Amino acid sequence: MIIAIDGTSGSGKSTIAKLLAKNFKFGFFSAGELYRAITVKALNLHISDSEDDKLKYIIENTNIQYSFNGVNNVMILDGIDITDKLHTEEVSNFVSKLSCKLFVREYVRKLQRETAKYNENIVMEGRDIGSVIFPDADFKIFVDCKIETRAKRRMADYIKLGENVKLENVIEDLKERDYRDMHREISPLVMPENSFLLDTSLNDVQTSLDLIYKEMIRRNLITMDFLNERGLKLLNPND
Repeated sequence: MIIAIDGTSGSGKSTIAKLLAKNFKFGFFSAGELYRAITVKALNLHISDSEDDKLKYIIENTNIQYSFNGVNNVMILDGIDITDKLHTEEVSNFVSKLSCKLFVREYVRKLQRETAKYNENIVMEGRDIGSVIFPDADFKIFVDCKIETRAKRRMADYIKLGENVKLENVIEDLKERDYRDMHREISPLVMPENSFLLDTSLNDVQTSLDLIYKEMIRRNLITMDFLNERGLKLLNPND
């Protein structure tokens, strides 16, 4: 089974995807983490988004070891663990300028499809999984959230990293990111056909997972026995 999770930046789709993979004992892949790893290297080497030749070179000469330990992603770039560098403000502001490039997206797509071949059951998370990479995924989820809520969550992440940012600046950055994602020429962010829309501004994480479980049961993708075997329970089974 392939579960494709797409959505807006900061909507909580990565958190939902990781927990779903962990709870179901499925494999996990985040396209965004790969784009961020490439961005980290470009920033370290002071390569701008206009230097395509240099960007192509670093992609062809970069060793990325990406894994999911059942709780978190681990990203090793050229032998160095950069996991804690992936979500800095600098990377967040620059990543969409690289991820819109066709040769960058083709590189990540290749890794996505290769990973899926070796995982019978997998949760794939990104911004074009259900629309482009796996349009025939067994279950598609589109995660969205009010921009003010997304900004507050993103601020909390920055604070954990020791970065001092203003809420209004984070809101503007997210608006700009949304615009770029939705209007880029290559694989713009859209809600894939037959997706389950999940608004995380209205629900906490456990309630969001509960809604997903119920929708998957409704679509005959899983059963109550499936949940019980994994020690999972519905919060409000009669709703």
